[in-house]
Amino acid sequence: MSHLVLEGLTKVYGTNTVLDSIDLSVARGQLVCLLGPSGCGKTTTLRLVAGFMDPSAGTVRVGDRVLSRPGDTLPPERRGMSMIFQSYALWPHMTIFENVAYGLALRKFDKAEIAKRVAKMLGAVKLEHLAERYPGELSGGQQQRVALARALVVEPEILLLDEPLSNLDAALREEMRFEVRRLHDEFRYTTVYVTHDQAEAMTAADLIVVMNQGHIEQAGSPEEIYSRPRSSFVATFLGGANILSGKAVDSSRLDIGAGVVRCAEPTFSAGAPGAMSIRFHEIGVSARQSQDALPATVTRQTFLGSTRDLSLALADGTTLRASAPPDLAIPADAKVWVALPPERCRPVLV
Repeated sequence: MSHLVLEGLTKVYGTNTVLDSIDLSVARGQLVCLLGPSGCGKTTTLRLVAGFMDPSAGTVRVGDRVLSRPGDTLPPERRGMSMIFQSYALWPHMTIFENVAYGLALRKFDKAEIAKRVAKMLGAVKLEHLAERYPGELSGGQQQRVALARALVVEPEILLLDEPLSNLDAALREEMRFEVRRLHDEFRYTTVYVTHDQAEAMTAADLIVVMNQGHIEQAGSPEEIYSRPRSSFVATFLGGANILSGKAVDSSRLDIGAGVVRCAEPTFSAGAPGAMSIRFHEIGVSARQSQDALPATVTRQTFLGSTRDLSLALADGTTLRASAPPDLAIPADAKVWVALPPERCRPVLV
């Protein structure tokens, strides 16, 4: 059953439409990641859900309650939501215990209940031994855990996170991705998580909503979005992919200029333009000719440790990127054969 529902949600500034009539339903206890590049509308969506701004059109609803409509927005403090921003926004003069307890104190909980709840939450984020420290004495990852604890301790109806890991270094970001997911599995709050980081979305989300230029391009599970992208934008933004365009020979074959490539999904219209995607690691590269493989020239190869990144030029000048095993040391200008498996070639909208 839907818990948070956005219907026709729109935000316009002058002549600039930042968010263009999006619809989204989030089930109770689901963690949804809004994923997309800067300026795509994901943070605007989050701020509309939080009640920090009025929509130009559409509604924000939680259950049967309409929280936002044009000219009628329930204030953030009355929504039963907690929000974590890019900056941790911890009180530097308060201890970790006092920071986590702040929201409970505002709600007039008695001291015994505050102590009980804060102790439980600090235990959940594995910081009970640092309760009397101050934020400046903690690492970035520990401070982010404090921010999560403070947001969760008030038992919000919905948790909102705006790129909460963007200030952490790469190693801490990777650690905290799993921590966010672990805490979600423990407490099961309905969560909306904004990020531009594909790995964060893939690690944390039940549902990924890919946004572009104020629209939702595609929504689905991480596996669905990665394995079956519907558009060239989704294919290239999530995981990286080659997009090959051409004219359809029939419902499943596309003439890309350098040759004819077959897709397992018969969705093309004969004679019409079409496009397909294939991810870098799904391309086969070999020094030996094989059936249906296309001739190509290696224009660049880069050793990345676990893989080699190859740039390839097909006979008509079309360029491809491929990931190859690290021991496949093919020099630049070498002639190779490129295999594009039909089951890995996915028709996409350009």
